[in-house]
Amino acid sequence: MTVAGLLLDLWTKQMIARSLADGHVVRCVGDVVQLILVYNKAAVFGIDPGRFIPGFSVGKVFPFFNLIAAVILVIYYRYLRSADRFLHWSLACILPGALGNLFDRLFHPARGVVDFIKVDLGFRPFNPWPVFNVADALVTIGIILMAASFLFEGDRRKEALPNGPVSTKTP
Repeated sequence: MTVAGLLLDLWTKQMIARSLADGHVVRCVGDVVQLILVYNKAAVFGIDPGRFIPGFSVGKVFPFFNLIAAVILVIYYRYLRSADRFLHWSLACILPGALGNLFDRLFHPARGVVDFIKVDLGFRPFNPWPVFNVADALVTIGIILMAASFLFEGDRRKEALPNGPVSTKTP
Protein backbone atom coordinates (compact mmCIF):
# COMPACT_ATOMS: atom_id res chain seq x y z
CA MET A 1 0.00 0.00 0.00
CA THR A 2 2.78 2.42 0.91
CA VAL A 3 4.71 1.95 -2.34
CA ALA A 4 1.52 2.07 -4.43
CA GLY A 5 0.36 5.26 -2.68
CA LEU A 6 3.72 6.96 -3.19
CA LEU A 7 3.91 5.96 -6.86
CA LEU A 8 0.33 7.11 -7.47
CA ASP A 9 1.07 10.46 -5.83
CA LEU A 10 4.28 11.03 -7.80
CA TRP A 11 2.70 9.90 -11.09
CA THR A 12 -0.40 12.10 -10.74
CA LYS A 13 1.71 15.15 -9.81
CA GLN A 14 3.98 14.60 -12.80
CA MET A 15 1.04 14.05 -15.15
CA ILE A 16 -0.77 17.18 -13.97
CA ALA A 17 2.38 19.36 -14.02
CA ARG A 18 3.09 18.29 -17.62
CA SER A 19 -0.41 18.45 -19.05
CA LEU A 20 -2.22 21.26 -17.22
CA ALA A 21 -1.32 24.92 -17.57
CA ASP A 22 -0.92 26.81 -14.32
CA GLY A 23 -4.36 28.08 -13.30
CA HIS A 24 -6.29 26.24 -16.06
CA VAL A 25 -9.37 24.42 -14.71
CA VAL A 26 -10.65 21.02 -15.85
CA ARG A 27 -14.13 20.22 -14.55
CA CYS A 28 -14.50 16.57 -13.53
CA VAL A 29 -17.84 16.71 -11.72
CA GLY A 30 -19.26 20.11 -12.65
CA ASP A 31 -18.10 22.74 -10.18
CA VAL A 32 -17.86 20.18 -7.36
CA VAL A 33 -14.60 18.43 -8.34
CA GLN A 34 -12.08 20.15 -10.56
CA LEU A 35 -8.44 19.75 -11.53
CA ILE A 36 -6.34 22.91 -11.29
CA LEU A 37 -2.56 23.14 -11.14
CA VAL A 38 -1.30 25.02 -8.08
CA TYR A 39 2.27 25.15 -6.80
CA ASN A 40 2.23 25.29 -3.00
CA LYS A 41 5.42 26.64 -1.43
CA ALA A 42 3.72 27.07 1.93
CA ALA A 43 2.59 24.55 4.51
CA VAL A 44 -0.70 22.72 5.01
CA PHE A 45 -3.61 24.37 3.14
CA GLY A 46 -1.22 26.99 1.76
CA ILE A 47 -0.63 28.59 5.17
CA ASP A 48 2.78 30.26 5.35
CA PRO A 49 4.13 30.21 8.93
CA GLY A 50 6.70 32.81 7.82
CA ARG A 51 3.90 35.39 7.95
CA PHE A 52 3.54 34.75 11.70
CA ILE A 53 7.06 33.65 12.68
CA PRO A 54 9.78 35.97 11.38
CA GLY A 55 12.58 34.07 9.65
CA PHE A 56 10.63 30.80 9.41
CA SER A 57 11.44 29.11 6.11
CA VAL A 58 8.98 26.45 4.99
CA GLY A 59 11.47 25.29 2.37
CA LYS A 60 14.12 24.59 5.01
CA VAL A 61 12.03 23.39 7.95
CA PHE A 62 9.38 21.20 6.29
CA PRO A 63 11.70 18.78 4.46
CA PHE A 64 13.44 18.12 7.76
CA PHE A 65 10.09 17.73 9.55
CA ASN A 66 8.77 15.36 6.82
CA LEU A 67 11.90 13.23 7.03
CA ILE A 68 11.75 12.95 10.83
CA ALA A 69 8.03 12.12 10.63
CA ALA A 70 8.69 9.38 8.04
CA VAL A 71 11.40 7.80 10.23
CA ILE A 72 9.12 7.88 13.29
CA LEU A 73 6.26 6.30 11.29
CA VAL A 74 8.49 3.46 10.07
CA ILE A 75 9.77 2.77 13.60
CA TYR A 76 6.26 2.92 15.04
CA TYR A 77 4.99 0.56 12.33
CA ARG A 78 7.61 -2.03 13.23
CA TYR A 79 6.38 -2.19 16.83
CA LEU A 80 2.65 -2.47 16.09
CA ARG A 81 0.79 -5.57 17.15
CA SER A 82 -0.64 -7.56 14.25
CA ALA A 83 -4.13 -7.07 15.71
CA ASP A 84 -3.91 -3.29 15.23
CA ARG A 85 -5.14 -3.38 11.64
CA PHE A 86 -6.52 0.16 11.60
CA LEU A 87 -3.13 1.45 12.75
CA HIS A 88 -1.31 -0.62 10.12
CA TRP A 89 -3.54 0.82 7.40
CA SER A 90 -3.34 4.33 8.81
CA LEU A 91 0.46 4.33 8.75
CA ALA A 92 0.45 2.73 5.29
CA CYS A 93 -1.53 5.79 4.13
CA ILE A 94 0.30 8.51 6.08
CA LEU A 95 3.82 7.42 5.10
CA PRO A 96 3.44 7.76 1.31
CA GLY A 97 1.71 11.09 1.85
CA ALA A 98 4.64 12.38 3.89
CA LEU A 99 7.17 10.98 1.41
CA GLY A 100 5.32 12.32 -1.65
CA ASN A 101 5.32 15.89 -0.40
CA LEU A 102 8.89 15.49 0.88
CA PHE A 103 9.92 14.49 -2.64
CA ASP A 104 8.43 17.71 -4.06
CA ARG A 105 10.07 19.89 -1.40
CA LEU A 106 13.51 18.28 -1.87
CA PHE A 107 13.62 17.89 -5.65
CA HIS A 108 11.52 20.90 -6.71
CA PRO A 109 12.09 23.54 -4.00
CA ALA A 110 11.65 26.47 -6.38
CA ARG A 111 8.15 25.45 -7.46
CA GLY A 112 6.95 23.78 -4.24
CA VAL A 113 4.45 20.95 -3.84
CA VAL A 114 2.14 20.21 -6.77
CA ASP A 115 -1.52 20.44 -5.69
CA PHE A 116 -4.30 19.86 -8.20
CA ILE A 117 -7.59 18.56 -6.73
CA LYS A 118 -10.18 21.21 -5.97
CA VAL A 119 -13.41 20.29 -4.18
CA ASP A 120 -16.27 22.75 -3.72
CA LEU A 121 -19.40 21.34 -2.08
CA GLY A 122 -21.07 24.76 -1.99
CA PHE A 123 -21.14 25.17 1.79
CA ARG A 124 -18.61 26.11 4.44
CA PRO A 125 -15.92 24.90 5.03
CA PHE A 126 -16.06 23.17 1.65
CA ASN A 127 -16.56 26.11 -0.67
CA PRO A 128 -13.94 25.60 -1.83
CA TRP A 129 -11.74 23.29 0.20
CA PRO A 130 -8.04 24.15 -0.25
CA VAL A 131 -6.52 22.54 -3.35
CA PHE A 132 -4.76 19.27 -2.47
CA ASN A 133 -3.05 16.23 -3.99
CA VAL A 134 -3.03 12.44 -3.57
CA ALA A 135 -0.42 12.65 -0.79
CA ASP A 136 -2.66 15.02 1.19
CA ALA A 137 -5.67 12.73 0.66
CA LEU A 138 -3.66 9.72 1.89
CA VAL A 139 -2.52 11.58 5.01
CA THR A 140 -6.11 12.61 5.75
CA ILE A 141 -7.40 9.05 5.29
CA GLY A 142 -4.56 7.76 7.46
CA ILE A 143 -5.37 10.20 10.27
CA ILE A 144 -9.06 9.22 10.15
CA LEU A 145 -8.09 5.53 10.35
CA MET A 146 -5.73 6.28 13.23
CA ALA A 147 -8.46 8.11 15.15
CA ALA A 148 -10.81 5.18 14.53
CA SER A 149 -8.14 2.80 15.77
CA PHE A 150 -7.69 4.71 19.01
CA LEU A 151 -11.46 4.83 19.57
CA PHE A 152 -12.01 1.13 18.85
CA GLU A 153 -8.85 -0.01 20.65
CA GLY A 154 -10.16 1.34 23.94
CA ASP A 155 -13.38 -0.62 23.44
CA ARG A 156 -11.45 -3.80 22.54
CA ARG A 157 -9.29 -3.52 25.65
CA LYS A 158 -12.35 -3.12 27.88
CA GLU A 159 -13.94 -6.22 26.31
CA ALA A 160 -10.71 -8.19 26.72
CA LEU A 161 -10.61 -7.73 30.51
CA PRO A 162 -11.44 -11.03 32.26
CA ASN A 163 -14.22 -9.52 34.39
CA GLY A 164 -15.46 -7.01 31.85
CA PRO A 165 -14.95 -3.28 32.14
CA VAL A 166 -13.75 -2.06 35.52
CA SER A 167 -15.73 0.74 37.12
CA THR A 168 -13.65 3.67 38.24
CA LYS A 169 -16.44 5.11 40.38
CA THR A 170 -15.97 5.09 44.13
CA PRO A 171 -18.96 4.43 46.40
